[in-house]
Amino acid sequence: MALLITAALTLSLSVAFTLVSANQAAACLTTSKLPGTWYSSNDRLSRVDVTVSESCGLYVRAYSTCDHDSARDCPWDNGRTKKLTPSKYVPGARYAWYTWNNASEQLRLNRDSNYLSVQDHIEWKSGKVEDFTVRMSR
Repeated sequence: MALLITAALTLSLSVAFTLVSANQAAACLTTSKLPGTWYSSNDRLSRVDVTVSESCGLYVRAYSTCDHDSARDCPWDNGRTKKLTPSKYVPGARYAWYTWNNASEQLRLNRDSNYLSVQDHIEWKSGKVEDFTVRMSR
């Protein structure tokens, strides 16, 4: 009997936590303007996918046009997602860092009306610095 009651309580708690998590994720989606898939005509940064975790964390996966097939997008960093951190300097903006063997790269995402503005800041190991902005749409 005690085992049956324990199993029933465990099941009801897991259902409650699942419902709370689903409701929280839905609330995150409605309050954030970033989630979704964004496209540009820029070969270096052709697409970004922004997703929301159950704990309201925002994550990005960046893509470039594939060198071997210009009709496809190839993911950066073997398709790993990066956590987007709130910017201290630009209200509403989020950023993610990528570290390559020859450079460090920061993407800063900022939603502007129907567009996503992505500022790309690259610091090459040679000392050269590159900055450009890509305007993306859904």
